[in-house]
Amino acid sequence: MNAEGTAQLNAGGALSPRPARPGRAPDGLRRLGARVPRRLRLPLGVSLLAELVLLVWWLGYYPGLLAYDSIDYSWEVTTGHWIDNHSIAYDACVWLTLRLTGDFALLTLAQTVVMACILGYLAAGLRAFRVPTGWIVAGTALTVALPTTGAFMVWVWKDVPYVIGSALACAALVHLVADALRAERYDRRTGARRDWLLLGTGLLTVCLARNNGFLAVLLVGVALLAVLRRLWRRVLVAVLVPVLLFVGLDDGLYPALGVTRTTEYAGNTFVYADIAYAYSQVPGSFTQADRALMARVGPLDHWYTAGADCTLTDPLTNSQFSLNEAQKLNTRLFGLLLRVVQRTPQTVAEATICRGRPAWAIEPGDQLVNVPGTGWNSILYGFATGQPGIYRNPYYHVMRPHPPFTGLRAVVNWWYLLLTVRQLRWVLWGGGVWCWLLYGLLFVLARRLRRWEVLAIGAVSFGLQVSVFVAIPAPLYRYMAGPTMIGVMLLPLAFSRRRRAARPV
Repeated sequence: MNAEGTAQLNAGGALSPRPARPGRAPDGLRRLGARVPRRLRLPLGVSLLAELVLLVWWLGYYPGLLAYDSIDYSWEVTTGHWIDNHSIAYDACVWLTLRLTGDFALLTLAQTVVMACILGYLAAGLRAFRVPTGWIVAGTALTVALPTTGAFMVWVWKDVPYVIGSALACAALVHLVADALRAERYDRRTGARRDWLLLGTGLLTVCLARNNGFLAVLLVGVALLAVLRRLWRRVLVAVLVPVLLFVGLDDGLYPALGVTRTTEYAGNTFVYADIAYAYSQVPGSFTQADRALMARVGPLDHWYTAGADCTLTDPLTNSQFSLNEAQKLNTRLFGLLLRVVQRTPQTVAEATICRGRPAWAIEPGDQLVNVPGTGWNSILYGFATGQPGIYRNPYYHVMRPHPPFTGLRAVVNWWYLLLTVRQLRWVLWGGGVWCWLLYGLLFVLARRLRRWEVLAIGAVSFGLQVSVFVAIPAPLYRYMAGPTMIGVMLLPLAFSRRRRAARPV
C-alpha cells in the first residue's frame, strides 16, 4: 500500500488522516475558506489585510491622533456648545464615542474598519479590470502602510470621514465603469443599484463631513455628466440628493435641535484675503473711500503686511481684524473686491493661484504642505490658551495618547517621522502630484480600451482638487488627503490587463 497515494491503516485497522503537506493551510482553515463564495474571497482577504495593518496604527496611537480641532469638537459636545463651524455629524460621532466608552477609541477603530471594507470593495472592482491579485494586494498594503493614508485613519478629525466618503464614491465609480465596459448595451440601465447607492452614500458623507463639501460634490457631478452623458439621470440623483439632504439638515434640522449658527461665513475670508493681497501689491489703485472702508475693519498697515503672504488667510483675520465689523460691512467689502477685479484682475488671479498651490503644484517648494504632527502638549495644541476651562473637562484625561504598548507607539512614530523627510514631502504628502498621476493613468487606460468612460473614475479626485483650489485657507495636508488616498489606492490600475471591449451597439 502506497503511503503517499492512499490512506494508511492505524494500529486498530482504522483509516488515519492524510498528513498535511508542508506549506498548506490547516484543514480547518481550508474548509472555512471553501465556504466563502469565490467572488468574495479577494475582497474579504484584502479587507482583513488592510484592517490588520490599520490596527497597528490604531494601537500605536491609541486612542487616536488629536489636533486643535479634535479638542474643539470635544469641548463643544461635552459642554453643550454645538456650533456649525464644524461638521455636526462628526461632532455627534465624537459625542457618542465619549458617552459610550469615555474616550475616542471606538470612533477611530470604526474609521479603520470602514476604510478596510472600502478597500475590499475596491479590490473587487479592480479585478473587473483584470488587475493581477498580487498587484491589488500590494496596492492595498501600500495604502494602509503609508502615514499619509494609513495613519490618517486614526485621527479625530472631520477630514477623516471626508476622505472615507471620497474613497467610497471612487470605489463605486470603479465598479460602475467596469459594468459599463462589460455591458453589451451601454445605456441608462448600466450599473448595479448597489454601486449607485454606494456612490450616493459616499457623496453624502463628503457633504456631511465638511460644510463646503457640497461644492466638491457638485464639481464631481459636473465631471461625471461630461463623461457619462447617457447616465445623466442617475448621476443627477446621486449628486443632488446628498446636496439637498445636507442643505435640509444644515438649514432645518440642526437649528431646530439648538445648534448655533456661526456668525461669520468662512467663504468671506477669501474675499478679505484677495483685497489684502491686491492692497499689498498695488496700494495706489485703492481710492480714499476704499481705504476708509478697510480701516473700519482693521488698520491699513495690517491689511498691507498680512496681505503680502498669499499662501494663508489666517494671518489677516487675527486679533487686529474685526470679523464682526467685517460681517456688517460684508456687502460693501464684496463690492470693493469687484472693483479690485476690474482695476487689477492679475492680483486676484495671483492670490487664488498662490493659495491653491497644494491642489495643482507638483514641486512648488517647502510650503507645499504642512504635515500634521503626532506629538502632544499640555496646552492642547493651543486650545487651552483661549479656553482654560478645558482642564476641568471630565474628559480631559483622555485628550492625550495612552497606547497599551509604549514600544509600539515608538515604532509607528519612527515610521511616521521617517516619511516626513522634507525632500519627499512633495511626493508622499502632495495631493496635487497624486491627482496628475491618476489622470495620466486613466487617460492611458482609456486610450488603450478606447472607452472614455474610464475617465469617470477620476471624477471624485477632480471635484476635490478644484474645490481646494478655489477655497483653501492654508497649505495643510488634510485638505488634499482625499486625492492622495484615491491616487494611492488606484495605483494597481496601472497593471490592468483588460483589452479593448466590444463597441457598444
